[in-house]
Order: sequence, then structure tokens, then C-alpha cells
Amino acid sequence: MCYIHHLITGEWIDAVTRLPNKKFAERVIEELKSSAEEFFALNMKLDFLASDQSTLNFVLSRVSSVIKHSVRIPKDFVFKLDDKNFLIIIHGISEGEAQKISQRIKDSLHYLLLTYGTQKIQVNCEIEISKIGGVR
Repeated sequence: MCYIHHLITGEWIDAVTRLPNKKFAERVIEELKSSAEEFFALNMKLDFLASDQSTLNFVLSRVSSVIKHSVRIPKDFVFKLDDKNFLIIIHGISEGEAQKISQRIKDSLHYLLLTYGTQKIQVNCEIEISKIGGVR
């Protein structure tokens, strides 16, 4: 029940993206490690230039929207870890399908050209895929 309290009070929610944050992600990962079901973790590291905090917040908000539209919410989970890092937890698919989802997200972000004021911002990312769970 403490999980719900942390989420409802916003303690485990990123203020900019409105996604669960790193503290909540750590709890979820610990739970999934002992799961018989296999999950895939897509760890995203974004690469873009932001001249100030408001630009950074704008880009992170837009990126989170792209990510949310690339996965099967509420079946999959998206977390905002820190500065320019996100985590996606996916299940019920093969590793090949996880790689396709990863590539689709990378392509979507690469072709997303953001404009903030007079700034043109190109977003690139690297995604590492790892397995969680699958304990038999």
C-alpha cells in the first residue's frame, strides 16, 4: 500500500514528464527480478542540446509523449530516471520484438525536430536492452 501513497502524493512522479521516477523504477525492477515471467528493460539515454532549464523541460516533455505513444500503455511501463534518461519495461514479447520497438523509438526521436523559441533541437538516443526476470 505504501507504493500507492508515494504515487498519489507525487513523491514518485517526475514533475516535468508526469512519469513515474527513478525511485519507483528501482522498486519495480526489484520486484520483477524474481518473476517467472520475462521482461525487457529498454534503458534510453538521450542526446540533445538545451540552452537552459526551460528548453530542457520542453524537450523532455515532448520526448516522453513520443515514448508513451510508442509502447502499449498501461501494459508497458515508462519511467523518467534522471536528466536525460528514461526506462521502459516491456513484457509478453520476444527479444527481437523488443529490438524492433527500440528501433522504432530511436527513429521517431531522430525524425522529431523540435522548435523552442528560435532554437531548433534534434534529439538522438541510445537504447540498451536487458532482460529482467524469467526465473524458473
